[in-house]
Amino acid sequence: MKKLILIISMIIIARAPDAGAQQLGNAGAGLEFAKSACAECHGISEEKPISPNPIAPNFKEIANTPGMNERALVVWFRTPHPSMPNFILEIQNEEDVIAYIMSLKDEK
Repeated sequence: MKKLILIISMIIIARAPDAGAQQLGNAGAGLEFAKSACAECHGISEEKPISPNPIAPNFKEIANTPGMNERALVVWFRTPHPSMPNFILEIQNEEDVIAYIMSLKDEK
């Protein structure tokens, strides 16, 4: 039930309009942080697209999830997940990683 509520919340947040939205963080710094904190489980770049942990999606897949935006990722980072270590990130690192993930989104 908690998982269903989380999924519904993320869909609602992802579909909310980005009034006056501006990009969070620094994508270059996010890549550097991801190399040290995320690459153990996730494929983080085009050079290393395969996730070492088969249940961890790569960052490009995350970026291209329908409805994915910065706000949805903020909620994701701040919600505990049973399949992911319980990281507590500095706000700047979180914003940088979100900016990096969103930089991988395919242009339409």
